[in-house]
Amino acid sequence: MDSNNSNIVTEQQEIPLFPLQRVLYPCVALPLQIFEQRYLRLVKESLASQTAFGIVPLATGREVMAEQGVTSAPEIVCRGTLVNIIDWSQLPNGLLGVVVKGVQKFTVHSTRIENDGLLLGKITFDALEEPAPLRPEDMDLVALLIDLVKNLGVEEYYLDPYLAAILADGLEGDQLLDDDGVTNELNQLALVWRLADLLPVTRSKKIAFFDLADPIERLEELRRWLLELQSR
Repeated sequence: MDSNNSNIVTEQQEIPLFPLQRVLYPCVALPLQIFEQRYLRLVKESLASQTAFGIVPLATGREVMAEQGVTSAPEIVCRGTLVNIIDWSQLPNGLLGVVVKGVQKFTVHSTRIENDGLLLGKITFDALEEPAPLRPEDMDLVALLIDLVKNLGVEEYYLDPYLAAILADGLEGDQLLDDDGVTNELNQLALVWRLADLLPVTRSKKIAFFDLADPIERLEELRRWLLELQSR
């Protein structure tokens, strides 16, 4: 499924919400195993209508399980990310597997919960950002992204096909800067969001990262994270 096919609306609207323990950013793909009836319904309707839905972090940091007679909405963070389903399959364990990819940030203003426990939210979208090209001074971050992805074994979700091939070829350092395919396929926006997702910083910092609207400020904050991690 082409993730660019879903309509992205910039005015306030109500969308289904999928609360998770983790934070998900734009440009980041995430595999999910779906088993609760409310989310099976969400996925089925999303696939049938080619529409997106939202992923929001749980405020408590814990998963909330659906129960019969649910009447109150789970406590969520008011910031989230619109996602498209880019792949789905039946998993060996019998569950439905989907891969979603973040598209656009939003703010949740109010929520309501349906009879089956599915959460819906009235949201407004952040403005879509124009991705800036990579610069020579960003290449250390590209190398870090490839290294993290390799060590964590998540190449399938974090690297585009060309970058995955580079990983297989062992390209690194100055070779990255000299390879036009790297700068053609990976932009600064995707680089920063994907690194922010992978770096082992506190959940509160990752949530606060949502509110950094300026790309340069986000890049500077990301480098501050790296300095703090290196000093541990």
